[in-house]
Amino acid sequence: MPGKHDWTPWMKKNRPPVLLCTLGAVLLCCLQSGASVPDEVPVFTEEPASVVQKLGGSVSLRCSARPALANISWRLNGQELLDGDFGAVLGPNSLYIPSLSNLTLGRYQCVASTSVGALASVLANVTAAKLRDFEPDDQQEIEVDEGNTAVIECHLPESQPKAQVRYSVKQEWLETSKGNYLIMPSGNLQIANATREDEGPYKCAAYNPVTQEVKTSISADRLRIRRSTSEAARIIYPPASRSIMATKGQRLVLECVASGIPTPQVTWAKDGRDLRYLNNTHFLLSNLLIDAVGEDDSGTYACQADNGIISSTSAMVLYNVQVSEPPQVTVEMQQQEVAYGETVRFACQARGKPAPSVMWLHNARPLSPSPRHRLTSRMLRVFNVGPQDEGLYQCMAENGVGSSQASTRLIIVSAGIPSRAKLPSIFLSPDKVLREQPPVRPGASGAMLPLDCSELPGQILPAEAPVIVSQPRTGKADYYELTWRPRHERGVPVLEYMIKYRKVGDPLAEWTSSSISGSLHKLTLAKLQPDSLYEVEMAAKNCAGLGQPAMISFRTGKGRKGKNDPPKTPAVPSPSLSPPEAPDKPTVSTATETSAYVTWIPRGNRGFPIQSFRVEYKKVKKAGEDWVTAVENIPPSRLSVEITGLEKGTSYKFRVVAVNVIGSSPPSAPSKAYTVVGGRTHERPVDGPYITYNEAINETSIILKWTYTPVNNTPIYGFYIFYRPTDSDNDSDYKKDVVEGDRYWHSITNLQPETAYDIKMQSFNEKGESEFGNVVILETKARPNQQRPIPSEIPDRELETPTGVVHRPGDLPYFIVVIVLGAFIFIIVAFIPFCLWRTWAKQKQTADMCFPTVASPVSSCQYTMVPLQGLALVGRCPLDGHMTAPHGIYPVTGECRMNGKPHHLPGQQQEEDGL
Repeated sequence: MPGKHDWTPWMKKNRPPVLLCTLGAVLLCCLQSGASVPDEVPVFTEEPASVVQKLGGSVSLRCSARPALANISWRLNGQELLDGDFGAVLGPNSLYIPSLSNLTLGRYQCVASTSVGALASVLANVTAAKLRDFEPDDQQEIEVDEGNTAVIECHLPESQPKAQVRYSVKQEWLETSKGNYLIMPSGNLQIANATREDEGPYKCAAYNPVTQEVKTSISADRLRIRRSTSEAARIIYPPASRSIMATKGQRLVLECVASGIPTPQVTWAKDGRDLRYLNNTHFLLSNLLIDAVGEDDSGTYACQADNGIISSTSAMVLYNVQVSEPPQVTVEMQQQEVAYGETVRFACQARGKPAPSVMWLHNARPLSPSPRHRLTSRMLRVFNVGPQDEGLYQCMAENGVGSSQASTRLIIVSAGIPSRAKLPSIFLSPDKVLREQPPVRPGASGAMLPLDCSELPGQILPAEAPVIVSQPRTGKADYYELTWRPRHERGVPVLEYMIKYRKVGDPLAEWTSSSISGSLHKLTLAKLQPDSLYEVEMAAKNCAGLGQPAMISFRTGKGRKGKNDPPKTPAVPSPSLSPPEAPDKPTVSTATETSAYVTWIPRGNRGFPIQSFRVEYKKVKKAGEDWVTAVENIPPSRLSVEITGLEKGTSYKFRVVAVNVIGSSPPSAPSKAYTVVGGRTHERPVDGPYITYNEAINETSIILKWTYTPVNNTPIYGFYIFYRPTDSDNDSDYKKDVVEGDRYWHSITNLQPETAYDIKMQSFNEKGESEFGNVVILETKARPNQQRPIPSEIPDRELETPTGVVHRPGDLPYFIVVIVLGAFIFIIVAFIPFCLWRTWAKQKQTADMCFPTVASPVSSCQYTMVPLQGLALVGRCPLDGHMTAPHGIYPVTGECRMNGKPHHLPGQQQEEDGL
């Protein structure tokens, strides 16, 4: 073929260049492929998950990313964690903690890095497992009609992770449902078709699956079955309507138990629609089950009971269900190329309920607002970009239900150079996305910030504090209905309310937090303790953030008493009775620009009814300000009053006094400092206090006194005291004591003896802290030379004296060393007489057994510590063949002569008899 003849000579002629070009191309491809691996954007294939483990247990966290050459590092609470720190062992794709301690608790995050940039994973919480004790509770007597369902409530204590419930039923502990006993996810026990056989005490216990601890309730509830011919339907659980937050995808169980004769029929409806015909709902006895809740399951559920008997009270209870969702984050563009000096904008959409908080990161480092960086929850702007701005940007969202993140890459190009990778035109600009984003109705499922606050015209102010309208005293022993209304309906709508509450007076009590939709104005605080004081703080949140909080305190009822309890004898007035007890610490909330609501809860009247209350106040800004009566002769039925005529921008404290015929109670504890809105806004204090006197009281305590002169009448709330050893150069070694109010002295305790301390102070208010005042150096006293008494020998009167020396934990090793040395010396001293006595006893025994008192050593056999019956072996010890047995030494036969008669060693006769 002509083509072949034409091609072959050319190929032969040009073979070397062709081969060289082919090899070069292959080599170039290999080099390019090898160089492209480090240039890949890291992508997580596995992120660490949160872990709950007991202290001392092991923890393993996993993290891996593509490409395989990506470098994996770890952080603990934002600080880089190296191999060996706190005992942690870092592997290629893992972090292992052999023994969990307080130092290794916290939030972990892994970082994947390549030459392109770095990405941070979602945060993983490593939490210590715990199980608290049951709170003291009175025994409850539960009555239910025969044939109906009974409910035994179990108020499980705080546990991490959630405790599993156990019930003591007829001398048997139930871990799961059995027969007509049904253990609900809430921890309640439901007894179906209850009869007289089910009467008796019921006790619950909590089991922590991690620590494997079991704790039992202090009291037991008693069930009583009653028989009647007819009884109108009534709902016995829940006792009142409730609000519930459920997580998307989880099973939801709404409990509703009714009682009556005949047995009532229970029906469920959601937003007025009957639920019997919906596919995703099931019924277990009279309870409603939803296998996997979704967004559409949010709403108001009504449980109604009816048995045909007309009653004046409605047998209905409501559940307000809000479905929470973990965050879902999307970024608008996966990559942007921007010319040097221009402005770049990154858009991020974070969905979730409650609305998640958003944090921006650049190469795994959090970004803060600056002249070049403008941050909002949905937008990041970087002005005048340069090479230092290249890399990976992350939008990370977290809302308490979960966390999520998404990333984008920024490439800086020089002007005039064409882009290396043009993106499809399908992507929209951030401005267009924001303009086309429809506003969201307040309280809608998955509520987000309706608008980017930075894009709205004018200044948007945070929502005002809501007005709490519920009363501060409730007759219910275990729950409280918190109700409120928005202060003003105008302006930017409220998206959600953030509410937290805790028990007052319990140092171990922690805040219980929840968030509900902005369209709701009621929340049931459940599982409370009887006859206890609680404090509540709540704030409204709009697109500008959280507003000023509203506060209230309330006291729960004492609960039901058993019918067998003897009736209380009415109090008889007597001359020995005293004025009422001081009311509880009042709470203050905003009324108008020049007035405030003061709310309080009275305590015992000590025999005579309370006739009136008196509210006093004083200004915080001046030291030594006297208390002034604001309102007096307040009727005892009123537990709240509006204080008018307050100065704008001034801070006040309030207290309450109760009055009866005997006299006035002591004043209540002062309220928190309250600043009247409006007027000139006070700035933070300028000058700090001046320390005028300091003295070391003993080896562990120092007393300080100081003066303070306000500048421009700026109010202060108190003082910060910072102290650290003088030989320390690390600012993190400073410890801080807080002195609230107008007290101008303080005692610093728990110091080290013979140690010099640097001490400095600041004043503070709601705007911040002042500059530091003067710095003083003071050395604690030396430890006394005389030996300290053993703690068990310290007289009781010395322990009760406030000025008595308190042994610090650091002295414990010295006591241990002293005790050990003393015990050792005692053993030696006691052992010497014992050794002397034993030597004398052996010599006497030797003389009695025909041994001479002084004899040449015959053998190297040791007789010390040999039992008496073992002496027969002495005759068999090998003797030195070169030595002649002196007179009196036992012959080899073990026989000796005493008083001229042969005598056998002890044990020898037994051996001969045995032969």
